[in-house]
Amino acid sequence: MAQIASASQTAKARRRPVVASTDETAASLSPAMQRIVSLLRAKTPLSPKEIARDAFIALTTLEGGGYLKKMKGLGLIRIEGWLKNHNGFTTPLYALGRGTDCPRPKFASIDRDSRGMAKIVAILNTRSKLDYREIAKLAGISANTIKNAKYMDSLLEQGRVHVAAWRRGRNGHLYPLFNAGAGESAVRPEQLSRQEIMQRHRTRQKILSGKATAFDCQLKSLPLAGPPVTP
Repeated sequence: MAQIASASQTAKARRRPVVASTDETAASLSPAMQRIVSLLRAKTPLSPKEIARDAFIALTTLEGGGYLKKMKGLGLIRIEGWLKNHNGFTTPLYALGRGTDCPRPKFASIDRDSRGMAKIVAILNTRSKLDYREIAKLAGISANTIKNAKYMDSLLEQGRVHVAAWRRGRNGHLYPLFNAGAGESAVRPEQLSRQEIMQRHRTRQKILSGKATAFDCQLKSLPLAGPPVTP
């Protein structure tokens, strides 16, 4: 659901008297601008979409024609707040009168949301211990989008997912496996040393060449329990 950040919440704007009330200024306005002034005098703050609808102006005309920009330049209106949607605080809310514009609030990870993020959570509600590539395939989202947009980081910060386990790749890199919900995330294991990575590579090559089996390699990696028993 969209939320509003108002000037009183983000900054205490110091306002000066409205300068649009003089006959000279009012006479210079187009009929459309006069309707906007009347509308904002009756109710405020309003988004451009609401202004276009209630002042009977096409939204493309309102924004493309520069009405709001010109009225701000004349000191008729100011930005009173911002409307938040899944992309951030992108929609200004206008009020009547001259004053300091409400600054756009910063959009942190905790504020983020999108259809893609909702799909990720829905997938993890039915499956467990998935890495981001597996999630991408099941959710029908590009893995690059999930990675580059940092969806998983945002979902972790919001407590909508947690790291259930870690998977070590062939090159020793660690990949988090996610579950839905605000559980406690698994501790990240230590990185392998260069020697350990090379040992894993040699073991894998032996298995692929048929010179050893995975079971043989596991046995060799086990420490001896004690000295051999002689009859």
